[in-house]
Amino acid sequence: MNTNQWNRLQTIDRRVIYAILLVVILIPLFFPITLPTFPSKQSRNFYDTIEKIAKDSPDKIVIVDGWWSPSTRGENQWQAQAIITHLMMRHLHFAILSFDTQNNTVTQSQIVEPLAKKYGYVYGKDYVNWGFRPLAAFVPVAKGLVIDIPGTIKKDYKGTPITQFPVMKGIKTRSDVGALIEITPSASAEGWLGMFEKNNSPPFLFAPTAVMAPTYYPYLDTGQMAGMLTGIKGAGDYEGLLGTHSFGSRAAGALSLVYALIIALIVLGNIGYYATRAASRKEDR
Repeated sequence: MNTNQWNRLQTIDRRVIYAILLVVILIPLFFPITLPTFPSKQSRNFYDTIEKIAKDSPDKIVIVDGWWSPSTRGENQWQAQAIITHLMMRHLHFAILSFDTQNNTVTQSQIVEPLAKKYGYVYGKDYVNWGFRPLAAFVPVAKGLVIDIPGTIKKDYKGTPITQFPVMKGIKTRSDVGALIEITPSASAEGWLGMFEKNNSPPFLFAPTAVMAPTYYPYLDTGQMAGMLTGIKGAGDYEGLLGTHSFGSRAAGALSLVYALIIALIVLGNIGYYATRAASRKEDR
């Protein structure tokens, strides 16, 4: 091959690259493709923590705190679905809490209620929705959950006193909480850690968007966080551990193929570069 032929590897039309990229993304999303899954350590720790609660503390309640809205549902919704699926599969009681105006409705109607039908969960008996709290109320709510959960929450999202629900029987303080799970696109973990990072506190589990995750690796190293799901990859990891393989697995598979495409293009570009140089030197002789 001459110099011009090798040089084509470095000058592939961007429209061709975008077309290939589109195909690589769409195929796993619309056609089930089983790719090997290798869950990250932090995803497995998240899963193992829930498993431990189911084994050792099945009577405790798990708090699922949602800060996300439809704008980040591409990652956070599938994290939330995988997490709540796991709680229901292990017959754990849980409470939904939200500091985002849209989250509570979306989580209840689009995630919890469909899953409740599948797993036979009954509202008030197996789970409860504590409703929305404004962001300005975060500190007093977090402090209150440490020492007096019924007195802090008072009513569910429909206005019913939470003390009337069987799922809240015996739930008084943070010692009655099996885990605190936060699903968020924002830097909101520090607030919970400040309130719950004490002796006898429940494990803190974190599910941020991928762009936020790097900030929180030090908390994993110190043990302040028991586990973390990183964006849609974390949702795919979790689905793989659960064996459910929903949208999170397909989206994580698409990401894997995109990474493979990028690597392949880098390799081709480098082959073209060095081959062009070699052909050019040969032609100059």
